[in-house]
Amino acid sequence: MCCHNGVLTLKILIMKKLLLKGRTAVAILSGLLFVGMIFKTIDDKIPTQIAQANQNTVLPTKEETINESIQIEAVVTQKVADKRVIQIKQYLSKRNAPLAKYAQDFVDAADKYGIDYRIVAAISIIESGGGKNTFKPYNAWGWGKSGFANWKEGIYAVSKGLGKYYDIGLTTPKLISKSYCPPSADSWASKVQYVMNEISK
Repeated sequence: MCCHNGVLTLKILIMKKLLLKGRTAVAILSGLLFVGMIFKTIDDKIPTQIAQANQNTVLPTKEETINESIQIEAVVTQKVADKRVIQIKQYLSKRNAPLAKYAQDFVDAADKYGIDYRIVAAISIIESGGGKNTFKPYNAWGWGKSGFANWKEGIYAVSKGLGKYYDIGLTTPKLISKSYCPPSADSWASKVQYVMNEISK
């Protein structure tokens, strides 16, 4: 009886230990499964494409960035220049002015000598109808006492001359008129300014 009770007690103790070990094993297994699920969830939330993109992305060098900025600025400048050329060409063409073909030269010369792009074209309209009636060859501006070899030379010569006025602060037809056209300065300035405004409409 005593032996039987001892064996029974031993069996119970063994079963308890196995049960405890089983619970521990289940707890460990459950813990591992839980940790695995967490890692899987985190991994799913990081898009593979982002990781791949980050590995393959090459940042531009400072020189490439500067070159790109220069190219963008050049395109913007060209668009502005084109608009000015178009404005002059359209205005002079409507008046059948021979100088309409030289719209680009008006803009280029104005930029070179730092003057308003409209003023030389406007003066040509007031003085000669845009080159229709000149008192000397290719002199549509009443500039000086002689002519020029061609229209382009005339545009650049007058632009250079007006650039000297601009250099001393005479930057409007009204300010220039007293030197350019003394006999009828106010009337001349008013007409030139009107044409300038019309060109840029």
